[in-house]
Amino acid sequence: MLSLAGTVVPAAPARADASFDHAAWTTLLERHVDDEGRVAYRDLAANDAATLDAYLAALAIADPSGWPRDEQLAFWINAYNAVIVKAVLDGHSAEGLIGRYRMFFRYARVVGGTERTPDEIENRILRPSGESRVHFALVCASSSCPKLMRRAWRAETLDADLDAEARRFVQDPTRNEIRPGAPEVRLSAIFDWYEDDFGGSDAAVRAYVARFADDAQRAYLTKDAPDVEHLDYDWSMNAQPGQKP
Repeated sequence: MLSLAGTVVPAAPARADASFDHAAWTTLLERHVDDEGRVAYRDLAANDAATLDAYLAALAIADPSGWPRDEQLAFWINAYNAVIVKAVLDGHSAEGLIGRYRMFFRYARVVGGTERTPDEIENRILRPSGESRVHFALVCASSSCPKLMRRAWRAETLDADLDAEARRFVQDPTRNEIRPGAPEVRLSAIFDWYEDDFGGSDAAVRAYVARFADDAQRAYLTKDAPDVEHLDYDWSMNAQPGQKP
């Protein structure tokens, strides 16, 4: 088994404690995230800061290294998103270049027994897993990021949820402009920054995106082979109106 923390360990039966309880995170998401994935940060800070802190404390002492792969993936996706929300409540924002550096590369929380930044969770744990669909699950508190689900990720539904979130992201016209008949397709910058995770070429990216597009978009992407361009990334905070901290 390849641990998602980057260490090769021998295969072993799942431990009895392999199912981590993400119920507190689901409660927070249901209360403070709307259907567009936007967050009521001020309400969360005023009413549920203790619940978030308790969830983060549980993430800190967990040891997911020997858990089944899907359990690990769900754990680390939830951990990334919870750490980002906590970063926002602690005064960080991705809206400026320096702010992004501080949020993703300097801000750190203990997760799985080790202090980790969001960048480390994404690039040292999740991306090396080989599961490219995590790019549609990680939410960096910005408007061009994927939408934050209103429930925690769970191993039992992980594959179906990854597919659903990939479709939601690809087919969202505010994040990707896939217009049959146009000379080019304009994709999220995520497909540029992480091109190697999606096949490493324009043709491979088109084929990847086509998997999650609607029928008309899929025919256009595969038959017309449009040029690939990338949209500017909107780093404005994914806060509900009046809810920026």
